[in-house]
Amino acid sequence: MNSYLDIIIRSTAVYLFMLIALRIFGKKELSQLNTADVILILLISNSVQNAMLGSNVSLLVGMAAASVLFAINFC
Repeated sequence: MNSYLDIIIRSTAVYLFMLIALRIFGKKELSQLNTADVILILLISNSVQNAMLGSNVSLLVGMAAASVLFAINFC
């Protein structure tokens, strides 16, 4: 049961992080996304997947990878 709680907490943390990051970088609606933004979302989903479900990757590592991708997209 503890592993389920861990997945719930990690998934919630990643969701909140993504919500805040999208707001900070100025994307509030799907209509504001361009092709590069859609590619960014696909890359981020892959980078944080293991942070949410995998036991060998920490949550902070996944969020750091997502932050780097957001920064590259912002420049």
